[in-house]
Amino acid sequence: MLRAGASKVNITPFLGGPMAGYSARDRGSDSIHDELHAKALVLDDGRTGVALITTDLIGIDRELAAHVRGLVEARVGIAPDRVWMTGSHTHFGPAVSSGRTEGEHTDPYDRSYADVLAAKLTTAVKLAHDRLRPARLGAGAIRAEGISYNRRLIRADGKVEMSLTLPPPYEGLKFGPVDPEVGLLKVEGEADGDTIATLVNFACHPVSSTDRMYEFTADYPGYAMDLIESVEGGICLFALGCAGNIVPIQRRGRSKRQVGLSLGGCALKALQWIQTSDRHRIRASGRNIELPLRRFPSAARMERQIADAEAALNSARERKATSREITECREALGLARSLPRWAERFGRRKTRPSEIQVFWIGDIPMIGLPGEVFVELGLRIKKALDASPVLVVSLSNDSAGYIPERRAYRQGGYESNVSAFAPGCGEHLVREALDLAESIR
Repeated sequence: MLRAGASKVNITPFLGGPMAGYSARDRGSDSIHDELHAKALVLDDGRTGVALITTDLIGIDRELAAHVRGLVEARVGIAPDRVWMTGSHTHFGPAVSSGRTEGEHTDPYDRSYADVLAAKLTTAVKLAHDRLRPARLGAGAIRAEGISYNRRLIRADGKVEMSLTLPPPYEGLKFGPVDPEVGLLKVEGEADGDTIATLVNFACHPVSSTDRMYEFTADYPGYAMDLIESVEGGICLFALGCAGNIVPIQRRGRSKRQVGLSLGGCALKALQWIQTSDRHRIRASGRNIELPLRRFPSAARMERQIADAEAALNSARERKATSREITECREALGLARSLPRWAERFGRRKTRPSEIQVFWIGDIPMIGLPGEVFVELGLRIKKALDASPVLVVSLSNDSAGYIPERRAYRQGGYESNVSAFAPGCGEHLVREALDLAESIR
């Protein structure tokens, strides 16, 4: 007999502290558009219990995830590899760091908020666990077309032109793929049919508030979840899909409301027709993996690369080169300046540890991937697994940074130039995820 419980806790910090998502910010938060929350869903089939935690945050680092898992095990008894947490990736929430990450400076505010956050995430799981009752569960999917696009536009020469807003900056550009599928879980009470929880899985950066840079907001996922909760009742969780290169079609003004209500409306339509059952066997497993890092040249070589990139940019500016060429020179300089920082942070290691997590709820697979994963990689996982829907969740248990597909390194563009990972990291991640998913199927 399947049992389920859900809860929601407020995790909005006080104003004035640092925010996450944009390095150009020069001060802390100054207002609140809507409250930030953490939500927990606990499922138990009588043999296996699992907990899923979603948050209105930029992400959860590995050290904070490990800390919360330890607290949950002590308070509730759910084993660490059965606890899964993720961030919506809103760019309008607080900076979150446990102060334990290698090579990263953390100020006292970050550490104090992380301590409170860990306690609140644990509380969310405890409340959800206390509310366990006989339940029925089902899954479905629907397409939400026209509210997202791939910001890596392809030129005729195969290179990428970044287009952070629409319309595109130049003619003759081709749009890359998107994943418009909205994956859904519906959990309802077995006796009364009342909604316990819903889960929405969608791939699009929550960056719809760029005209209010110092204001806390859950962004478009907040609007989607609020709409679904107001209609269906229960707790609605949002789990970000593979959105490393996917953004909303609008990013200012009312855009977060427009995108969120569009997504929520699609989800509500599909939720009406999902059939539920109490006969779902839960299988869960995690796997520690090593993600390959870039090769770091000698310190002297890295300094020469920076000098060469600076000279190339200055030359392009002096001869009034095209905007495209100047952009490419800026990207090359950004990569050159990043290499020494990464080399220091990772101690010239060849790999960085991370993890993958998989839940099978009956015949419904949930695949947890670290970092900001490119949409192409998520689509490969969905295609390879013979199931519908396949819920692929990025930023799971680890804010590892961008994880591009291999060809992105040849194409250029922002994400591959700021990623510390080597070409092939994304394909390695896909192989490991599929192998783990099949091993417990």
